[in-house]
Formats: sequence, structure tokens, C-alpha cells
Amino acid sequence: MRKMNHTRLVAAAMAVLPAAIFPAISSAAVYSDDFNSAADAANYNVLITAGATGPSSDATFGYDYSALGIPAAPHTADSTTLGLRLRVDNLQSSVGTVVGAIAVATKGLSLPSQYVVSADVWGNYIGGTSIAASGANGSTGAAMGIGTSGTSLQYIVANDGLLVETFHDNGGGANGAYRVYANNTSPRPTPANSSYYAAGTGANSATYTDPYYSFLTSQTAPAAQLTLSPATQGGSTPAGIIGFAWHTMTITQDGVNVTWAIDGHIITTVPDSALTFGGSQVSLGADDSGLTGSSAANNQLLNADIWDNLTITAVPEPASISLLGLGAVGLLLARRRK
Repeated sequence: MRKMNHTRLVAAAMAVLPAAIFPAISSAAVYSDDFNSAADAANYNVLITAGATGPSSDATFGYDYSALGIPAAPHTADSTTLGLRLRVDNLQSSVGTVVGAIAVATKGLSLPSQYVVSADVWGNYIGGTSIAASGANGSTGAAMGIGTSGTSLQYIVANDGLLVETFHDNGGGANGAYRVYANNTSPRPTPANSSYYAAGTGANSATYTDPYYSFLTSQTAPAAQLTLSPATQGGSTPAGIIGFAWHTMTITQDGVNVTWAIDGHIITTVPDSALTFGGSQVSLGADDSGLTGSSAANNQLLNADIWDNLTITAVPEPASISLLGLGAVGLLLARRRK
């Protein structure tokens, strides 16, 4: 009997299966939300730092972001421009904490051991004399978290899972543009005290000026914003930040590590052994690097994080793929006997 290389046999066997099978076995949808409706708010806990007389920040579900001249997000299937707008310290300044923050957290999710969280995010801010640097209340960051109970605010000061954050304006100043928080630990993991950052362990490996982040190219504000506020929205952003463009942020839990990526570029990888999760909920948020809000009309409108197309997919374990391959081999051999 003629022998056949095992690798070639499996490859040939997989080829006989219908291509439509593979998307189904490679990932399975666990949760999704396109944030097209104000009614979506019922599916989340909205958690906000307090102001002196009420909430400091707000969340708007079903927000039409075309009002800011923003095009449809890359994973939008129906061409709508509706999403989730998060604004921080826009209503009033936060009090009783060191930074202002808002987060929306899912309710009642039960996640598998391996999964991927993905969402499109646009960071918008008011510029100073241009968008080369942020203006009043513009130094904010977009945050995504996993493993939270969903009942407490996930932000710089406190988190009960893994929280990642990127500042989308001037890079978060001296604090760096890319941050990861684990289990409410202090000090937070940095390039200097951990090996988590893909950019390395250098002094600037978490800041937007590091060449590693050059895949995030310089951007200009949408024309509608320049018309609205030419004194602040002209010019262009520095490279290395997510401002004024759509980006896809992902967190992958593979059962060994938790990996954060933007547009497929790995930012950090944190081993599960370094984490303790408070629950199985997912959060999206926005943080202010300070506390002070602004009541100016353009600041209220232009300082915002826009989220769209949140998805959570289960990733099968390698054993599942192996079993599929063995089944395919059997199918191929049966066909050959005929």
C-alpha cells in the first residue's frame, strides 16, 4: 500500500470539506451589539464618576456620529452611522477621585474559556490651536476591559479584571499613550516593570512617540468639524495615536495569555497567571487624564469616544480543530475506497 505524508493527507482531507464549514468552527458568536438603538442601554450597567451635583459624564446609545462628520465604522453591515458615544467630564468636573471616567459593562454574560472581544473605536477631541495637541478637557482615553463583575467602574483608579486604555489626543502626556491595568494593582504594569509590551522595555515603549506605533498614521479632523470650529480642528494629529480615524480594538483570551491589539498590531500580552478576574463581563469606557470638565459648546460636542460593532466570539480549543481534521481524513479515505 502506498504511503502518504500525514501532513499532505490532512491538507487534502480538509480540502474535501465545504468551505462554509470553517467559519462556523473557527469561531462562534457569543454576543454582539451594533449600538443602533437607545434601547440597547438596558443591556448594560452605566458607571460614572460623580460630579458635585450629579454624574460627571454620559453615555448615548444610538448616537448618530455623522453629526461629527464621522463615516460609518469599518465593521458596520448596514451602512448606518449609529453607535455608542461616551463623554467624560462633559457635564461637570468629577470629584472625590483622581480622574474622571465612564464605563458601560455588559450584564449576565457567561463567556467560554477562550474568546475574542472586538469593537470599532473612534477617538475625537477638541484641539488647542490645532489637533496637534488637545484643548480644554480633550486629554481622554478609550478603554476596554474583560473579566469584570460589571457592577463597579472600570478605570484607572479601580478595576477588577484586565483593563487596557489608549489616549487618543496628545498621548496622555507624561503618562504614556498605552496603558494596561491588572487586578487593581499598583503600580500598574509598564515597560519598565514588566515584559508585557510588544514595543519592548524601553523608556518610551508605552508612548505614542515610539516607532512601534507608527502604524497609526497622522490624521486630520473631518471637514464638518473644521467648518464648525476652524480655530481648533485644523492641522493634523501626531502619528502613534488613534485620534480621528476608525480603529479596531481587540482583546483575545486564549486560556494562557490575554492579548490586546489595535488593527491587528499587538500592544500588550499579559499571562493569565498574573490575573484574577472579578467576573465574566466586558466593558467599554472613556477616561479623563484629570478631573476638570468644560461647559463650552464645542468642547461638549467634540470631546467624545465613539464605539461601534461590539462582538464577542468563542475560539475553539486546538483539540476541536484536531478532531475535525481526523474526521476529514476519514471522509477522504472513505471516498478513495469507493
